[in-house]
Amino acid sequence: MLYGRERERQTFAELLTRARRGRSAALVLHGPPGVGKSALLDGFAADAAGVTVLRCTGIESEAELAFAALHWLLRPAAGLIDRLPGPQAEALRSAFGCGTAAGQDRFLTGLAVLSLLAEYAADGPLLCLVDDAHWLDQASLDALLFAARRLDAEGVVLVFAQRDEFPLPAGLATHPVGGLAPEAAAQLLDSSAPALTRHERGRVLAESGGNPLALQELPGSLAGSTALGTLPLPRRIQDAYGRRIAGLSADARRLLVIAAAEGTGDLAVTERAGAYLDLDDTALDEIERSDLVTVTGPVLTFRHPLVRAAAYHGETSGARRTAHGALAAVLDAADDADRRAWHRAEAAPGPDETIAAELEDTAERARARHGFAAAAAALERAGTLSRDPARRAARWTAAADAALQAGLRSRAGTLIDKAERLTDDPAAGAVLARLRAQVAAGNSALRQAHGILIAASGRIATLDPELNLAILVDSIRLAWFVGDLELLRRSADLLRAGPWPNDELRNRARGGLALEQLADGRHDLAQPVIRAMVDAARNPRTPLPNRINGAGIALVNGEFAAAREIAVAVVAQQRTLGTIGGLPATLQIRALADTFENHFQDAIAACDEGLRLEEDTGQAYYVAHLRAARALALAYCGDEEPCRELAGQALSAFAVDGAINGATVAHWALAVLDLGLGRYEPMLDRLEANAAGPARHQMDVIYSAPDQVEAAIRFGDPDRARTPLNRFTRWAAIVNLPWARAIEQRCLALVSEDDAAETHFRSALNLHTDSGRPFEYARTELLYAEWLRRNRRATEARVYLRTALDRFTHTGARPWAERARAELRAAGEATPTVATAADGIGSLTAQERQVVRLAAQGSSNRDIAAQLFISPRTVSHHLYRAFPKLGVTSRIELVRLAL
Repeated sequence: MLYGRERERQTFAELLTRARRGRSAALVLHGPPGVGKSALLDGFAADAAGVTVLRCTGIESEAELAFAALHWLLRPAAGLIDRLPGPQAEALRSAFGCGTAAGQDRFLTGLAVLSLLAEYAADGPLLCLVDDAHWLDQASLDALLFAARRLDAEGVVLVFAQRDEFPLPAGLATHPVGGLAPEAAAQLLDSSAPALTRHERGRVLAESGGNPLALQELPGSLAGSTALGTLPLPRRIQDAYGRRIAGLSADARRLLVIAAAEGTGDLAVTERAGAYLDLDDTALDEIERSDLVTVTGPVLTFRHPLVRAAAYHGETSGARRTAHGALAAVLDAADDADRRAWHRAEAAPGPDETIAAELEDTAERARARHGFAAAAAALERAGTLSRDPARRAARWTAAADAALQAGLRSRAGTLIDKAERLTDDPAAGAVLARLRAQVAAGNSALRQAHGILIAASGRIATLDPELNLAILVDSIRLAWFVGDLELLRRSADLLRAGPWPNDELRNRARGGLALEQLADGRHDLAQPVIRAMVDAARNPRTPLPNRINGAGIALVNGEFAAAREIAVAVVAQQRTLGTIGGLPATLQIRALADTFENHFQDAIAACDEGLRLEEDTGQAYYVAHLRAARALALAYCGDEEPCRELAGQALSAFAVDGAINGATVAHWALAVLDLGLGRYEPMLDRLEANAAGPARHQMDVIYSAPDQVEAAIRFGDPDRARTPLNRFTRWAAIVNLPWARAIEQRCLALVSEDDAAETHFRSALNLHTDSGRPFEYARTELLYAEWLRRNRRATEARVYLRTALDRFTHTGARPWAERARAELRAAGEATPTVATAADGIGSLTAQERQVVRLAAQGSSNRDIAAQLFISPRTVSHHLYRAFPKLGVTSRIELVRLAL
């Protein structure tokens, strides 16, 4: 019976009511040991009449076995795996040891979990209860948290319970579980220990702090005790269990430590291990009568995790090794290989190469299933068991690599330290240096990471050219992010020096040099290599990393249409492959390309998805970049408050990690916002400071130059237009892109007079017809119309103002649309505001917009769900909400909308 938990049960009842209506939720219960979290989960299950319930419990001894907890939780739903999209189904089969997942992404398993839960909930609400979540293996935890954060309209309630001393998962609702109120505590104590004296009763109530487990266990410790409260409460309870265990026979204690070491509750394995050690047949009956464990069919369950801790840690290290050795001996089935290896490792008194090799095999199996945290743990232990220092260092190096892939940077750094102390081979040291640079970059120390790579290159330049090339290309990119031309030149000089023994390495080296040439203003030298990289990136058969690099290099070369085309294709490819972890980087490229191509709402949607994925996957590197990109798109739309907030957050982050290339985007966002709102002086001051500082080598300084020119003219200070105009015209002549030539002509028109100005305006308009970028086309039309009106040609001006207003409205650039309306009124034409399809589209959320667009293209709910990493029922929910906003009643009607 639950005492005093009315608030928690009410919270759960509300979640369950929502689930019965098709809505989902996730909740984390947290509190100290013994506070009643498990009892609450039992109560939730009992209260969920008519609801399907799935349960699992984190087990400390299985924390290094990839996907062990997930397999336990989802076994009842395993028959539905074939209903999932192919990559998701294969990822889940691989997680359960029934398939391979080569080339797939570790986060795809989380998406598969979401889809499987949605399928299982198709016939009614589903309740998933995860106890002792702090002891889940990392792979299971990652997958479940990924799914939990994306629950929406599936009718699933997912509840985690964990201890306070472990970090709470981000992005989920939490509920602290504290001690019972005095009245409830007294009721529980009276029901469990009715024979206490008044004094004893008061003492237990006072010292228990309302902790239910303490209320039940401390009464047995009162006899002869005068210092009940000298230790922390969990330790006092564990000691109370320890005293009870000490009263058992020797064989019962040995069997109890075997059960604690076994961990999964498999009674048959525990009994076989006991028989292996010739323990008395009555030992099981004795520990069961002690009320420390319960036996239900084939399952042995400890009364509380603190009982297991007392049984295991209360014995000597020798007794624990004996227990693990017995378990290893009886776990002889093929699918027990990983558990057997870990038990053998725990039983080993010292280095053992055979066991180390078995753990290495365990790590390889975990890595193949994307259980990188489990692989790191196995390799770390394998290194400890290795006799040869070189083998030990190699295994710790592999463990560090796996830890980085699992997002465990601190652990990776520790492993690198340990491996470096044993490494004198230059090539092995360079591999470690590359890993250390990844740790440093992930910790926002970009300059430090660059220095590590340069030092490593000097040690292996002639020993391993391919590794040296990879290190130097990494260093070039870091220097580009930092925006330091000296660092770029240092890396580029080494890249030019080589030596590169074959054409493939020489071509890759030339590709790396393109960034230095762009930053140094030598755009003409970079063009042949860039064009080749962009052309290769368009080819679907080109390796995915090269396609992403091609999209990025197109973006920094002003080839925005190509960057958008490639990024859209790569995002689709990543969705199909399920490479979720790599999507935020590509989505950031796509968002900037969308913005430069004037698809502002698409850019916002891409940023929102990237930010959500960064949170879901525990990656944080691209958060600031995505915020800056979103701020830029919002600036064109005139959304001042969120733009300033996001740009400020991004600039604060870039001030720490020194990523100048991201900071220029954030500064530009604030400048565009001021330009649209008519605040020309602060806009000019910002961009001029940006162009004169460390960011002066970044491409955004060139791309924003036309904004400076317009602001200077509108501010009435044409002298401030001269420098940015020269900067832009020099670059435009080299790249010879239609959009760049069009904007160059517009800028020349702004600084010219009379007939020369009109000639430049008309030339710009002709060039715009072939260059895309409707917002920029509209800006030229607006500026030309303003010039026409000033020259008393209002009738001609109205023609351009109408089309400019249409383009601004369609792109969502509200400040410029308002300016075009004002000009139209000044030119003698009324511009009533009327509701349009664009208004409805603008009212959609970013995800609703994505769903609607895909639905308009004919994609099914299941296909849309697979692409957007949500469930089909969530897709249906978004369409249900979007249709009234768009004024349609069916998917067929979506086709006629300009989406």
